[in-house]
Amino acid sequence: MGVIQYHLYKLEKDRAIVSLRRGLYKRFYPNMGLGVEEQEILSVLSQETERDLMLYLIRKQQTSQKELSEFAHISASSTNWHMKRLIEAGLVDARREAGFVLYRCRGDPARIVKLLKNFHPRIWETWAERLADLLT
Repeated sequence: MGVIQYHLYKLEKDRAIVSLRRGLYKRFYPNMGLGVEEQEILSVLSQETERDLMLYLIRKQQTSQKELSEFAHISASSTNWHMKRLIEAGLVDARREAGFVLYRCRGDPARIVKLLKNFHPRIWETWAERLADLLT
């Protein structure tokens, strides 16, 4: 672990990589001119449940907590926790309507999908298979 930390520190000092701490995790990215917002999006896309919820919101554009819970096969309280994290990251908006909380993706969905394709290609392939299964 010490050797890895040394090399990561050295790469970061030389500005070959940049890092972003989110909660307990610190993520490293190639220094390709990514802004803080892009790093935040990539950080979210690294978490499976939050990534799935984000991509579902991109596809559905606006949805309720109940729909998200059913889609992700998690409890309403877990969905609420994940959505709060996405709201804090500035990636999702929430509003109350007729006793329901509706969520929608904030920002440019095409940019989020492009980041996913470029930095997480295996995840993109998995999601492409899932979408194909949903459509057939």
